[in-house]
Amino acid sequence: MTSSYGDDVAAIIRLRSEYSWAYDNGDAATFGALFAEDGECNLGDWGVFAGPAAITAGIAGQLVAPDPAPACLHHATTPRIEVDGDSAEGTWYVTVYHQPREGDVHPVRFVGRYFDTYTRKPDGWKFASVRLDPYWFAGY
Repeated sequence: MTSSYGDDVAAIIRLRSEYSWAYDNGDAATFGALFAEDGECNLGDWGVFAGPAAITAGIAGQLVAPDPAPACLHHATTPRIEVDGDSAEGTWYVTVYHQPREGDVHPVRFVGRYFDTYTRKPDGWKFASVRLDPYWFAGY
C-alpha cells in the first residue's frame, strides 16, 4: 500500500483525534478498535491493556457517558510524527479536562504527553502502542 507522507500524517492525526472522541463520548468499542491486534494501551495508574478486547473492556470501566455533554475532554496538541514505511511514531501534548465535581472548581485534571507507535494495516493506521505520561495534576 503506498501513500504520501502527508496522507500518512493526516491519517495518524485523525487516528489520535478518534481516540479522544471515542473516550470522551463513552464509546469503548470504537476506542478498542483503534488498536492493532497486538496493540497496547498503557495509561499508567489508570491501567495497562493489551489487545483490542482487553482495551475495550478496560476503557469501558473508566468511561462516563455524556449527559448531555462529555464529562471528560482530551485535548491532544503539537504532534511530532515520524513515518517510516508502514510504521510511525508520534508524541503529543495532552490536557485533560473533567466536569468539576461538587466542591471542585478546577476543570483541568492533568497535563502530559502521549508517546505513540502506529502500524499501517489493510484498513488503515492503527495504534501499535500508546503510553500516557501525565506530568501535572490538579484536583486529585
